[in-house]
Amino acid sequence: MKALLAIAVLIVGLAMLGLAAGFAAGAIRRTRAAEAADDESPSPAPPPHPYAAAPAPPESPRGMWAGAGISAALGMGALITAAIALLSVMATPTRVLNTPAQAGGLQRDDSPGTRQLTDRQRERLKAAGMPNPLTAVYHGAAATTTTVLFIGASGRLADPATQLKEFISGLATSTGAGGRALTPYPAGRLKGTVMCIDQLSTGQATLATCGWADEGTLGVITTDAGDAAQTAGLLLSMRDDMEKKA
Repeated sequence: MKALLAIAVLIVGLAMLGLAAGFAAGAIRRTRAAEAADDESPSPAPPPHPYAAAPAPPESPRGMWAGAGISAALGMGALITAAIALLSVMATPTRVLNTPAQAGGLQRDDSPGTRQLTDRQRERLKAAGMPNPLTAVYHGAAATTTTVLFIGASGRLADPATQLKEFISGLATSTGAGGRALTPYPAGRLKGTVMCIDQLSTGQATLATCGWADEGTLGVITTDAGDAAQTAGLLLSMRDDMEKKA
C-alpha cells in the first residue's frame, strides 16, 4: 500500500512539473511578444475607422510566471514526498528474525547464566553496528545432545553474501583457522546464501559453523558436534522457525 501511494504521489509530482513547464513556455512567449512591441519604432498610423476596435496590448506574462512557480513548487514537493515514502518502503525489511522457545526441534536455554552471556554478546554486536542483533543458545532434550549458539540480525543488508562470508571468516580466525575457504550449501525454500566451515578447534571442542544471509536477515549457528553438512541441515531447520515475513 505504501509503495502504491508513493507511486501515485510521484505521478502527481511529474504532472505538476509538466504543467509548470507549460506555464513557463507561455510566459516566455508573452515576454518576447511584449519586448518585440516595445522595440518597434512608432510610425504614423492611418486615421482609425470609426467602427474599428483598438488593437489589444500584448498580454502580460506575470500570471504565467506565477502559475509556473506555483506548479513547480507543488511538483517538487510531491516528488520529495514520493522519494521519502519509497525510501521508507525500501528500508523496511520484508523478513524479520526471532528466537522462539523451540527452533529446529531444539529448546532455547533460558537459564540465568546463559541469558547473561547472550545479553553481553548482543550488546557487543549492537556496538559493532549489526542491525537488530539476536543471540540465543539451544539444546536438544537429551543431556548429551549438541549445543547450538545462534547469532542473527535483521535489517537491510547491502551485500548479504559478502557480509556473511566476513562474519563466518571472523569466527574461523578466532579459532586459528583463518584463510580457509567456506563451503556453499543449498539455501532451501527461503533462498539466499548459505555457507559453512567445520573442524574449528578451540582446544576443548571441535566446532562447525554455518550461516545464511538474504536481503533482510542474517543468521549463524555454531555447534560443538557434527560436520558442516549436518550443521547446514540443522541451520535450515532452525531458519524455518526463526525467519518470518515482516
